[in-house]
Amino acid sequence: MDDARCVELQKTVTNEDLYLIDDVKSYQFVCDECGVSLIPCSYKKAVNLRKPYFKTGKNSEHLVGCYAKATSKIREQAKTARISTDEGFPLAYPNRFNLTAAKSVKTDKSSASDIQAQHGVIKKQFDNASRGNSKQNYVTSSFQTLVDQYFNFPFDRDRELTFVGISGHQYQQVFQKIQNPIGKQKFRFQSEKPEKKVFFSSLSWEKPEIIDDQIIVKLSAGWWQESDGKKKNLRPYFVEINTTEWSKTVLNNFTQRLTQIRELVKGTDKKAMMVFAGKQDREQDFYRFTCDESRLICFKVF
Repeated sequence: MDDARCVELQKTVTNEDLYLIDDVKSYQFVCDECGVSLIPCSYKKAVNLRKPYFKTGKNSEHLVGCYAKATSKIREQAKTARISTDEGFPLAYPNRFNLTAAKSVKTDKSSASDIQAQHGVIKKQFDNASRGNSKQNYVTSSFQTLVDQYFNFPFDRDRELTFVGISGHQYQQVFQKIQNPIGKQKFRFQSEKPEKKVFFSSLSWEKPEIIDDQIIVKLSAGWWQESDGKKKNLRPYFVEINTTEWSKTVLNNFTQRLTQIRELVKGTDKKAMMVFAGKQDREQDFYRFTCDESRLICFKVF
C-alpha cells in the first residue's frame, strides 16, 4: 500500500513521507479503511532500492470487505487515465479547504487507549461503508492533502474545490503552474489578474538564501535562453517567504524539511516540487512571488 494513517501524527502519510519522518519505527500505522496494523517498509533511501510501502504483518489481513486494496488500484489507474464517470468521482475527496478549520493536534505519543479509540472510529466508518453508506466529500485544513489530490489525479482536476480566499471552483482553477516566458517574452504573468493562487514549480538546484526574516527559494521556471551554446535560466522565478510572524520551531521545521527535500533528490533523476499559496509581484519584479503562511507551503517529489 502507498499510504497509511499514522496514529501518533493523526493523519494519513504517503510512502514518500517515510523518507522524511525521523525514527519511523517509533510510530504506529494503520489502514485508513479498516484499522488493521501496517508495517512501513523500504524507507531507508541509502539502503533500499525499492520505493517505500506499507504491508500487513504476519498472520494479519485487512478486514473482510475492506476496500483499501481496491482504492489503491483505483489510485494507480488515476495516474494514467480519468477515473471520473457520469456518476461522479469514485472516491471521497476534499472539496473545500479552510485553514481556519484546523484543530490543535497533540504532538506527544498517543496512549494505548487513544489508539484503540481511533481504531474504533475507523472501524465504525468501515462498517458504515460495508452497509452501503456512500462516502462523502469533506472539508480539510490540510494543504498537503489538497496538493496530493491535485497531483495524484492529473486527469480529474475538474473536480469541485472551494478554497477560501482564492477564486475558482475546481482544482484546475485554484492551482496554477508557473510557466516559462515564451517567444520574445521576458516575463509572464501567471494569472489573468492580480490575485492569490496555489502556484507550483520544481525547485532550482541553487541553495535557498536566508536573509534576516526572509527565505528566498529559486525555482526552475524562468527566462531560459541560449548562452554559450547551452540553455540557461538567466532569470529564474523565485519565492520570497516572509518569516516575521513564524515561531522559531516553525522556522526550524521548515528549513529542515526544505533541506531534506533537496537532499532526497540530489544525485537522482527525481525532481522536487514546491507548492505554495501566494501572489506574483506585478509592480516591481515580475519574477518574484510572495507568501508568508508556513501552513500553505509544501513540497512533493516526482
